[in-house]
Amino acid sequence: MNNKIKVAVLGATGFTGEMLVEIQLNHPNVEISYLASRTPNPVPYHELFPRFYKKTDLYCENLNLDKAVKNSDIFFLSLPHTVSMSIVPELLNKKKKIIDLSADYRIKNIKEYKKYYKTFHKDKINLKKAVYGLPEINKDLIRDADIIANPGCYPTAVILALFPLLKEGLIKDKVIVDAKSAITGAGRKAVIDYHYSNISDNLWAYKPFIHQHTPEILEILKKNTSKNIDLIFVPHVVGVDAGIYSTIYISFNKKILKKEINSIYKKYYKNCTFIRLLDGLPKLKDVIGTNFCDIGFVLNNNGEDCVVASSIDNLIKGAAGAAVQNMNIMKGWPESLGLL
Repeated sequence: MNNKIKVAVLGATGFTGEMLVEIQLNHPNVEISYLASRTPNPVPYHELFPRFYKKTDLYCENLNLDKAVKNSDIFFLSLPHTVSMSIVPELLNKKKKIIDLSADYRIKNIKEYKKYYKTFHKDKINLKKAVYGLPEINKDLIRDADIIANPGCYPTAVILALFPLLKEGLIKDKVIVDAKSAITGAGRKAVIDYHYSNISDNLWAYKPFIHQHTPEILEILKKNTSKNIDLIFVPHVVGVDAGIYSTIYISFNKKILKKEINSIYKKYYKNCTFIRLLDGLPKLKDVIGTNFCDIGFVLNNNGEDCVVASSIDNLIKGAAGAAVQNMNIMKGWPESLGLL
């Protein structure tokens, strides 16, 4: 008897959708039952991605929501921002569980959503119900949720690095984040800057002060710590395939010892499967292909200034891996199922 749950992946041809398929084909409790994308005609998934040949016989097709609902229990929405909120209400009315990987249900402040995503939110009722899917902070809420707002990739790395220190009230107002993301973070866009000859061996900063992940970081940190910070967030694109590396500059409001900082991180993350606390600073390659977030820090001799660095795979812990981790929690399975 097949007791596997059936999952649909909408947006299965993007980088994140492809990673969702890869992870769940190897998940012992999951059967992928439906794949959709903007492909004009149904096509075998392995024809789009030959590495899946003999791994799946599924077809990918333009979205047929009735068919998807009939065949699936849990929906992963790996769709462009502003699209999910047109689909979610019907899925919830059909009693389906949803893990949305777009930004549509992350930001509760609809004015901020409109400011950064240039459109009005169409689903305010379900926006209030959505749980922010960062398991290391919201596990208890995730268990009973019907809709999960999967975190952004940059916010995952930044929030996990800052949350314990901010929760303990140690950080002065201003925080500077220098974050570098692999090119896959931009999605499969036909943009000349992302052509191989332009991105290879290259790096540049973009959207300082106005990046759309800024309000997400600030809102989630405020909600979970009751503290405000003055955030300067500067993202960069770097010519590598995968990964995010965030270097965070903070000052403490009192002198502190290295062992005290270590104790604080352990206090909050001692039972978190996918947080690795390091003695020293992380390296990007150590997290690529994994669902881990590596966190390390260096404290200045004055005991007040500190550099904290965090590193994740942007497509796994920053997207698809976190989504599967959320699904595991929702189903009462071990968090690491299908991810280790």
